[in-house]
Amino acid sequence: MAQSPIADPAAEDAIRARFLQQMRLVPGAVAIVATAQGSRRTGLVATAWNSLCADPPMLLACINRRSSAHPIVADARAFSINLLAADHAETVAIFSARRGLDGAARFLEGAWTDGPGGQPLLNDAVAAFECALDDLHDYGTHSILIGRVGAMRSRADAPAMLYLDGGFASAVLNPRD
Repeated sequence: MAQSPIADPAAEDAIRARFLQQMRLVPGAVAIVATAQGSRRTGLVATAWNSLCADPPMLLACINRRSSAHPIVADARAFSINLLAADHAETVAIFSARRGLDGAARFLEGAWTDGPGGQPLLNDAVAAFECALDDLHDYGTHSILIGRVGAMRSRADAPAMLYLDGGFASAVLNPRD
C-alpha cells in the first residue's frame, strides 16, 4: 500500500473523516456476504461488492480482516453474495450484530439453502451468487475477495435495498419507453 503524501496526522484524520462523510452519499447495494465450511457458517452485511468481469463471471467483495467471516472464507475458499430486497430490514439487523447473533445463529431466520458448492444462498434474495474464491488481496483494514461465480438465482419481483446516508432505500426503475 502506498504511503500517503500527507505527513500531518491531523490532516490525515480530517481527510479520513471527510472521506467517510462523502462515502455516505454514495448509494450502495446491500448484500449479505455469507460463507460456510463444514459446521462453521457466518455472514455479514456489505455494500462494498460489485461485478468484476463477465468473461469469466467474477465478483469482488471487500470485508474487514477482523470480521468473523474472514477466516472462514479464507479456509473454505468460497462465499456467496446475496443482494437484499427492500423488505429485508430484519435480515440486515440479524447480520449486522444488532441482534447479538453470530455464526450459524444468523441463519436461523429467513430461508437459506446451500448452493451446489455448499455456500449459503438466501432463497428470496433479489440476486444470489455462489462463488469460488479465486484470489484474496489484503489492503488496509480489509481484504478484497475475488470470486468466480458458479451458481446464481434471482427474484425479479422486488426492488433491491440500497444504503444511503445512514439509512436504507429501495431502487425503483423509471418506466422504459
